[in-house]
Amino acid sequence: MPAIEGKVAAILNESLLVINVGSAAGVREGMIFAVLAEGQMVKDPDTGEELGRWELPKGHVRVVLAQPRMSTCEAVIWPPAASERSEGTLPLSAVMVADSMRRGPTEGPRPRLSVRRADITGLPEIGPIQVGDRVRALAETS
Repeated sequence: MPAIEGKVAAILNESLLVINVGSAAGVREGMIFAVLAEGQMVKDPDTGEELGRWELPKGHVRVVLAQPRMSTCEAVIWPPAASERSEGTLPLSAVMVADSMRRGPTEGPRPRLSVRRADITGLPEIGPIQVGDRVRALAETS
């Protein structure tokens, strides 16, 4: 089943926003959505075929009220701390995103790969969340 996708429709304050998908599209209270920043188009180096744009999460929100055509969401830290969840409850994609985005001072420097510098595109400037940003459902909480 494909993930539910939509867009930020309104920003109520720094903790609450409204997305343009609701219960009619399968959204339920407790669902987690990533608000996404879109990077550049990536092409297959062998075929030149466009593979899509890579994405980075700007933030995560939990649905607190699902109406038929829209949902009110609150900001959350995702994935939750280990003390707040049991092992094995996160989808692999959420674990991979969390691991790749860790930049805290207690985690030390990330290992580096030996890469050709000319191939480095760099990360885009990830601005603040704004109306029109894409959102995608990640997981549900029970």
